[in-house]
Amino acid sequence: MPNLNIKTRILLFVVVFEILAYSSIVLFSNVYYSRALSEVKEQEIIQTFKSSANKIDHTILLMEQSAYNLAQHGQSLYLQHQKVNFEKDDLKLKFSSILKQHFTFFDLALGGGVWFEPSVVFVDSDYFGPYVYRDNKEIKFSWDLSNAEYDYHNQEWYQLGKQAAKNLQPIIWTHPYIDEAGSLAPMMTVDAPIILDSGDMIGMATVDWSLSSLTAFLETVKITENSSPILIHKASNKIISFPLQTDLVMQTTPKEKWVSSLYNSSSVTRFNTSKNLTLNGKLYDLYFLETTSGFILGFFSPHKDIDKEVRAVSQVTLFGGAIIGVTFIILIIFIMKHLFKPFDLVLSQIKGSIKHTAQDKVTVQKIVYDEQNEFTPIITELNAVYLQVNTHIAEINQANAALQNTQNELDKLNTELERKVETRTDELNKKTKEALKALSELQAIQNKLIEQEKHASLGRLVAGIAHEINTPVGVSITASSFVDDELKYLESKLQSCQLSKQDLVKIIADLKEGCFILKSNLQRTAELVASFKQVSVDQSSELLRKIELNTYLSDVIRTLQPRINNTSHKVSFESHHEEINILCSPGAIAQVITNIIENALVHAFGKHESGEVSILLSKSDKEITILISDNGKGMTSEVLSCIFEPFFTTNRENGGSGLGMHLVYNIVSHQLNGTINCSSILGKGTQFIIKFPINLTQ
Repeated sequence: MPNLNIKTRILLFVVVFEILAYSSIVLFSNVYYSRALSEVKEQEIIQTFKSSANKIDHTILLMEQSAYNLAQHGQSLYLQHQKVNFEKDDLKLKFSSILKQHFTFFDLALGGGVWFEPSVVFVDSDYFGPYVYRDNKEIKFSWDLSNAEYDYHNQEWYQLGKQAAKNLQPIIWTHPYIDEAGSLAPMMTVDAPIILDSGDMIGMATVDWSLSSLTAFLETVKITENSSPILIHKASNKIISFPLQTDLVMQTTPKEKWVSSLYNSSSVTRFNTSKNLTLNGKLYDLYFLETTSGFILGFFSPHKDIDKEVRAVSQVTLFGGAIIGVTFIILIIFIMKHLFKPFDLVLSQIKGSIKHTAQDKVTVQKIVYDEQNEFTPIITELNAVYLQVNTHIAEINQANAALQNTQNELDKLNTELERKVETRTDELNKKTKEALKALSELQAIQNKLIEQEKHASLGRLVAGIAHEINTPVGVSITASSFVDDELKYLESKLQSCQLSKQDLVKIIADLKEGCFILKSNLQRTAELVASFKQVSVDQSSELLRKIELNTYLSDVIRTLQPRINNTSHKVSFESHHEEINILCSPGAIAQVITNIIENALVHAFGKHESGEVSILLSKSDKEITILISDNGKGMTSEVLSCIFEPFFTTNRENGGSGLGMHLVYNIVSHQLNGTINCSSILGKGTQFIIKFPINLTQ
């Protein structure tokens, strides 16, 4: 290589590059281009499938629309007959005209008719089913199937239509079958029930579709040179078209490997493939998809067909590339032979004009070139560039010195900036510590306020119970005074010997009544004290104990009765139908129920409204559910989203702390290990759903 001139080296480079380029083309053709061709062929196959599937689906839709339109014509003529009362021959003539006109312009159908229920059209006619069929290209009208011998009412296609009418289906298809009543061709029938506005089915319209035209169309479609179609009706598992095994046509699909691949991978409108399937002793690739109308359309292609087509295109590409490569090499050699003669001299002079100094600096000198050829303007311009390069080199040296000075200044500024950043960081850390301390103090205040809210709730409970006890105690004192007066009266009568039998009977009756009043009111007082004692102890304690939840909730609501009696509202409790014995913190449950009910009494209703708060208790295998709802004014979405936040209240002007519902949320979440959800509809009320496990552990 060192002994070769630049022209020879360039020529050698071009030849080597061309050989490498041609080798790359060969590699690309055999690997990537073949793969790309396979993908293009697969896209072509997919488009062929989609086109064929769309034709099938479109034909199905046309058949269904034709049946529906024919049913509408039949219903219209029936209603006209009910008004005019046609003669039987006149009505037959009208149906003949309608059917012939309908099927003359719809050549996709083999035939069809309108079939009525017994005695619907004429009382004396059990069979009234006008029918037309296609004989070559001629439409012929027939009355031959309206008799007891054919008995179309009991035919499978008619019974299927009646079932569709019961299920309110406007259209239903039969499974593929052989037309044993006429053409003996494979076909399918679409039924369209005729249903009056009253909901009664009076008959149905049918359109027969010959599957022979469909199979003939599929046999003209080719995805590869030797491909063969297969068409299966999925609902009935019947093979409609299969040229490779014609003995299976109109038979149920056999239990073979290629059949299972069809059903396992089939999904509506998704293209699927199954490779290397053996059929009739040959290896095939199966391409298939399921149409939206319920058919599985597939094509068996010999395994080597696509590879054969791809190889043929690749060979043409390789041959063309070889010819282009050889031609290009010859052309380059010829051009370089004539164009590179003066190049050696110019190249050597350019090399000699560039000098390196001892300080690794580069200088360029003016090129002396006495020849007058195509390189003369280039050398002239190059000398002008060299002059500019020398000027720029001097400017660069000056700029480098200035840049070094600037770098020194930047180093000083960076040092100062680092010092300032360190100072600011220390200040920020100090502020952060102060903020954390303030946050800790704020949380302590919040916890204190929550405890105060608990004690305030207990205080309200004590005040209410004291007021409630006053009534039975006052009645008891009055009753005891009455009994005392009666006893004194009895004593005076005895001492004066003026006590009559009538007086004794009256005094005894009054004493019994006084004792009864005294006893009942003292019992009421004892019950209130007992309920208050247990609930108040529970609210001030977080210890777990076993309780019967129905009874406990009744006690909690009883302690709230004084508070409830001061309002015009009503609180109802629906207990569970069986006992619920649970291990829990009763005070937590009492606090939750108390706060929610008091919250409802304060916020749920207007000033002059009477409302109701309902409490429903239920139990599943593992958890308790308490549903508390009211029929009040409800909440907006903005209020609902903030209801459990601390210090949020809509009643701050009346002393509301905003901690009641936050306390409820914390108790349910942490003490009861449960969940609470609130929903509300503005103007209709609010509902709380509380769920927690049956047994809690400390």
